[in-house]
Order: sequence, then C-alpha cells, then structure tokens
Amino acid sequence: MSDRTTVISYIKITLAPILWGGSLVAGRVVSADLPPLTTTWIRFALVSLFLVPALRIIHGRLPRPTRREAGLLFALTVAGVLLFNLFLFSGLQTITAVRSSVIIAFAPSAVALILVIGFHEPAGRNTLIGIVVAFVGAIITITNGDIGAVIAGGISVGDAFLLGCVVAWAAYTILARSAMRTLTPLTVLTYSSILGALLLTPIAIHRGGIAELGAQGIGTWGGILYLSFGAAGLAYLFYYQGIRDIGANETAIFLNLEPVSAIILGVVLLGEVLTGPVIAGAVLVIIGLYLVNRPERPQTRAT
Repeated sequence: MSDRTTVISYIKITLAPILWGGSLVAGRVVSADLPPLTTTWIRFALVSLFLVPALRIIHGRLPRPTRREAGLLFALTVAGVLLFNLFLFSGLQTITAVRSSVIIAFAPSAVALILVIGFHEPAGRNTLIGIVVAFVGAIITITNGDIGAVIAGGISVGDAFLLGCVVAWAAYTILARSAMRTLTPLTVLTYSSILGALLLTPIAIHRGGIAELGAQGIGTWGGILYLSFGAAGLAYLFYYQGIRDIGANETAIFLNLEPVSAIILGVVLLGEVLTGPVIAGAVLVIIGLYLVNRPERPQTRAT
C-alpha cells in the first residue's frame, strides 16, 4: 500500500467515529421534532438508497444470502436497526448528547463482558481492566456521581432507554459477528438497513410518518440527511475500508474519538454543559474503551 493510500485510509478511519459522534448531536435536534419510529424509518429508508449502489459497485453484484444468513440478518436487524435506534431517539428526547455519548461508548466493553461471561471467550488483562474501568465510568455518568440518590429513586426513563441501546448494540454486534463469517460487513449493513426500512414502512405510514416528515423545517431535514448519509452511510463505509486497509485492531483504537467528538459537538453546537461527573465518567469510559480494543502484548519468557 502506497504512502498516499495509507494517509487516505487514516483520514477515513479518523472521520468515521467523528461522524458517529455528530450523529448524537443530530439525533438530539431531530428527536425534538419527530417521534423515534419516524426518525428510524426515514433514516434507514434513505441510507438504503446510498448503500445498495455502493454494494453493487464494490462487490460487482448483490449477494444472495442463504436461509441461515437471512435468519441472522433478520435477528440483527431487529436488535441493531429497530431496537437500538428506537431506544436511542427515545433517550435523546430527554438526555443530552454529551451524557448519551458516554453511556453508549460503554457498548464495546459490554460486548466484551458478554463474550467473556456468556460465550466463555478468553480475555487478557487489558480487556478485563478495560471492562471494569468503562463500567465504573458509565455508572458515574448515569448516576451523575450520586449513586445513593439513584438507588433511592431509580434512574431516569431517558437513561433507561440509553442502557437499552447498549444491550441492543451488544446483541447486534454478536449476531453480526456470526453473520460476517460468510457475508462481508457492507453486505450485512446494506441488507439490515433495507430490511429495517421495510419492516418499519407499514407502521410508519399507519402512524402518519409521511405527514410528519412533510411538516418539518430545514434544520430537522438537515439532521435526518446527516443521520442517513453521514453517520449510517459514509461513516460505516470509511470504517470498513479502514479495517480492510489498516487492520481491525488498529482501526478499533480510533473508536475512542466517538465520545470525544460527541462531547465537543454537544458543547459547541447545542450549548450543553459539561458537569464534573460526566467528565470523570467520559475519561474512564474512553480509557476502558482503549484498553478493551488494545491488542494484548505477547508475554516473553524469562531465560
């Protein structure tokens, strides 16, 4: 790979998590005007228009899934497209982009924890420490540093929705990992987007989704287009190309930029306030995310 190609690849894997971070800000704007179901439906209906030709161009054809692959695609669509996005946009109606970014950034550590406990996958010291550190950071953020008050009164509905995001994303990631043993990442992303849009279309139409979209202003539509073509289209494409060119382990390190991007954009664009517990939680979650994604160094024997 030439130096120029390497530079372009690093630019792409840097932009991907930044675009994902911006999606929380855009989602916060859109969720103020549209119900979660309508937002999820139009997002994946639009991004399918981007992904289908991209898949056709990159692979030279539209792959035909087997019955097993189709079942996996349906299951991961329910988890990663329907439930994740419905929880996300429901949560963003009451939770700031800054807080939500920290909670959602805990998702990779949750996936690692589920794989270790539920699937008995081996985990190195970095992974185990990272899971614990990220968990502590998420708890500090969700409780706003006051665990006693949360125990007494419970967490907010918005925080509960965002925790649902973490669970849904963990299920999606594990199912997608199984599907990608025989299907490419772009194929999984494209077909899950199409299937999600198709499943939601009759529900959205029945609930007046088209009328709701027609009444929106330019700001909301700008957010919808960003969520569709920026965060769900280009970001994923850039990230998968980074995995291809740079490698999965090194590319995963760049995920640390996502919560940083969301926090900066939330403060600058939405005027959200950074509190002490959120800052502490963000630092711990980012450190944990780094440790979970950091390759283990091979141990050397003493001679």
